[in-house]
Amino acid sequence: MSAARSSPSTCGRLDVDDRRGYIPTGHVPDTEIAETLATALKSAAFDGLAGSHSSEATVVYGHRTAVKVQHRLHERFETALRMESRREHAGLRVPALLDSGTVETASGPRWWLVLEKIDGSPGEHPTPSQQRQVGEQIRRWHDAGDQGGLRLDDPGALGVMLGSARKLTPHTYPAISRILDQVCAGQPMTAIHGDVAVGHNALFEGDELRALLDPGAIEVGPPMLDLAWCLAVDLPRGAHPRWLLEGYGIGAVDQDALDALLSLMVLRRLIDVRAEGPAEDARWLTDWLAANAPALLPLAVPADRG
Repeated sequence: MSAARSSPSTCGRLDVDDRRGYIPTGHVPDTEIAETLATALKSAAFDGLAGSHSSEATVVYGHRTAVKVQHRLHERFETALRMESRREHAGLRVPALLDSGTVETASGPRWWLVLEKIDGSPGEHPTPSQQRQVGEQIRRWHDAGDQGGLRLDDPGALGVMLGSARKLTPHTYPAISRILDQVCAGQPMTAIHGDVAVGHNALFEGDELRALLDPGAIEVGPPMLDLAWCLAVDLPRGAHPRWLLEGYGIGAVDQDALDALLSLMVLRRLIDVRAEGPAEDARWLTDWLAANAPALLPLAVPADRG
């Protein structure tokens, strides 16, 4: 039986340790990716290959378009459709959706998209201008309105958001999920991107933000979660909270909620980069937790060292 939510606009109790549901986050089989990609490349909206691509590719570029296919089990076709709706109605800088569809495979339907190709690259060393623009876009996302999708307090949703911790630190995952539940319960809920930073899922040409990409699987959650994750990714690369929060709007920031979530998102990011990421980022995040939330630091220890 599902736990009751406080209300549609506030966060109910989270599914700690996946007790109410389990959503797999593994990879779609390679044969199904290839099958879906072959169908997508035949779309009339795709303008032809701009070069060669790997047989394992999940994104293939044309001259002015790009094909993207589902590659993780938890990714939802409806997420891409809602992103297009937000682009049209909220002025978000995201690639236009030109065509889409699904392919029936041996283990179920897999989706594909043809998108506008937007040139640019992530901001490796965030500048004040880049941070302000990402903050402004995050605010637009939050103000766009709840169009549905997976809520953070839905069964299984917490395990999706903490997928890397569930896999890499299974011995501490229950404790991490309990702390996040305590922090999030009762917080306001809005549409969120769920996985964006200057250095991740954002494209720039110099200081100009060209597009946000690939929203996370959790589409409705506490708005400060987006800001906390953005800072956890960007702070090790020289970002400063001031610029992001100015872009977002200082008056709209719940500083207490942001502070509590930032410690947890730094922990989540540390688990990620210790497994696969720059060693300098891991050192910075470790030092930050040691100085600001030392009780959380042992929760990042991998299972084979616990």
